[in-house]
Amino acid sequence: MKLLAFATVVCLLAATAPAMQSHTSAPHTAEPQQTVKVSELPPLSITKDWKDHAYWAFTLLLAVVGGLQVFLLWGNLRAIERQAIQMERQTGILQQSVALAEKSAETARQNLELFVSRERGHLRLELLPLESPLHPGPAKVSYKITLHGTTEAYVTSSCARVEVTDASEPAADDHWFPAMNIPQVITPEQRVIEAQVQGVFPRPVLEQADVEAIEAGKKFVHFRGFVKYKDVFGAERWTRCRRVWELSQLRNPDGTRSGRWSRRGGAKDNSET
Repeated sequence: MKLLAFATVVCLLAATAPAMQSHTSAPHTAEPQQTVKVSELPPLSITKDWKDHAYWAFTLLLAVVGGLQVFLLWGNLRAIERQAIQMERQTGILQQSVALAEKSAETARQNLELFVSRERGHLRLELLPLESPLHPGPAKVSYKITLHGTTEAYVTSSCARVEVTDASEPAADDHWFPAMNIPQVITPEQRVIEAQVQGVFPRPVLEQADVEAIEAGKKFVHFRGFVKYKDVFGAERWTRCRRVWELSQLRNPDGTRSGRWSRRGGAKDNSET
């Protein structure tokens, strides 16, 4: 049986071998190429229906709407630009008006201050010279209050104090007494008011030792006083004064020395408002 199968296979190979050899050995023959020349295209026929017309109409409508939007936006931009220019002009006019109003207000304020300064009552405090030579006993320091202006001054409080100390500069003392002997209302009809301070702090009288010390320049007579008042316009005013009695180094023919009141303290201690 094996021999029979092997013989069958050999027969089949022998039968197919010539065909395979002819197929592999035969040369491949190329087919001839042909050239086609087109000289004229055939006519095409395109038919438009309602959809094409609708598309073009919609496109045209969009273009018109876009153009209208551009036109409206350009108009709005021009309107905004005109409003900005008008607002800038109005701002400039407003600034000029404010500047003119401020200038007018300042001028009115200055005129009012000038009127008040000219018309209001203004009090001034002056000291009269001490008697020369000094004598032991009650000390009297005379002063006068003078009204300047055309209206009254209403005194609310006052003080005039004389003291003898060992220093030429006044001591720091906040106690103010006694009150001045002046009326509460000082009028233009009685512009000058004269008054005196009776007594010397801390003693009511000068002793011989005090007089000799003052003459020798070892003790000094101090005055300080103030007047607080209101003018007819209701403004509160102050007049303050601080002085020291200084003797001259030169002697008069009779052997006495002249003296004068010299200013002491700061600007607040010698102010008139």
